[in-house]
Amino acid sequence: MAIAAGAGSELEQRVRASVELQLAGRLGDRGSTRVSLEDQDWVYQMVGRVVAEEHRLAGLSAQAEDSAALWRRVFGAVTPLGPLAEHLVDPDCEEIRINGTRTCFVLRGGRRFQVPSPFADEEALVELVHWYTDGAGTARLDRSSPMVTLTLPDGSRLHAALSPPARPLSVTIRRHVPSRFRDLSDLATAGFLPATVIPFLEAVIRGRLNVLVAGGTGTGKTTFVRVLCRLIPDSERLVTIEDQAELHLWQDLPDCVSLEARAPNTEGRGEIGIQQLVREALRMSPDRIVIGEVRGAEALDLLDAMNTGHPGSVCTIHSESPRDTLPRLSRLALRNPAAPRPEAISAEIGRTVDLVLHLGVSSRDGLRQRQLRSIGLVRDQGAGQPVVEDLGGVDAIPDRVAAKLEAAGFDPGLLVELGRG
Repeated sequence: MAIAAGAGSELEQRVRASVELQLAGRLGDRGSTRVSLEDQDWVYQMVGRVVAEEHRLAGLSAQAEDSAALWRRVFGAVTPLGPLAEHLVDPDCEEIRINGTRTCFVLRGGRRFQVPSPFADEEALVELVHWYTDGAGTARLDRSSPMVTLTLPDGSRLHAALSPPARPLSVTIRRHVPSRFRDLSDLATAGFLPATVIPFLEAVIRGRLNVLVAGGTGTGKTTFVRVLCRLIPDSERLVTIEDQAELHLWQDLPDCVSLEARAPNTEGRGEIGIQQLVREALRMSPDRIVIGEVRGAEALDLLDAMNTGHPGSVCTIHSESPRDTLPRLSRLALRNPAAPRPEAISAEIGRTVDLVLHLGVSSRDGLRQRQLRSIGLVRDQGAGQPVVEDLGGVDAIPDRVAAKLEAAGFDPGLLVELGRG
């Protein structure tokens, strides 16, 4: 028997009552009065079991979509997520933008959709953020610290800003679900890159080329780096360094350690910066080092690491074009108090960086498509003047890059043909 029009609400009431009873028992056992962030997975699975059991006991059948919708509604009702749960469990949801109680936008499948605001008052929205910050150690959101950025349990990144300084109160959740794109084939299917470049990119990782993944905000740099790093052999040790943990490669690779920066506390103490983490990583016997984003003086430490026994490193950097990427890296390295002359840094970049993979976003008829825009080969022209040459315009591969590709079993001549194609 299918669910009748009136049975749906009755069924939902029974499911919610059963869930709340089990939840009260769990909270009572530990002397707690509210659901914590650590309970999220348990509550989600428990709601799913109750939904299935209530269907069975009532002799009702339901479409999988209807059952999943009921699951999400009840889960949101018993946690601070509220209607937001509908979007957070949607595998196609890329970003959620909540502008106070006025408007909410969801990016799904490359398009932006306006949806009803999930919260009727700002207090509920602040409670949601506090639910996450309570489980995040040093993260906090209050009048003395009115903005916060943190990583959610599923790998997504949340940024919140109280009003003021933001008007209205703003919460942005950019989703980085590690399971969404497992390999390069998934990215090719999504239109991010052509399938013809996959053998080359696999050889890039095997051959331990030093790679900069460049692009603007929201171009897919983190996702691309995560997929590339999954190609690193299990026999190698990887240390990742991030301002906010988003790669989660320690969950995929057997010998991987994740280091995460930390902001200072309210007394201005306890800060752990990216530059310090790079130096700590060098003491952990890594074969490769991955930096989630190079944005400061740690650029010089990274170059030194690449040049002194840690080839095959990958990092991201903000850059609006391939041509701007190396000058920006040089400017960042110059922020280091130990930096040599600018020409010496440029020369080191030319000797060290092999490849610049530049990403971009195209928009047409409201559809946003992240793409690998260009493959740039770094050529050292001497006199400390490295340049990025687009693959489509080269007739010969730089000797250092060609040697690494050959060692990985990839014919450099195929790369020239790939560029012409």
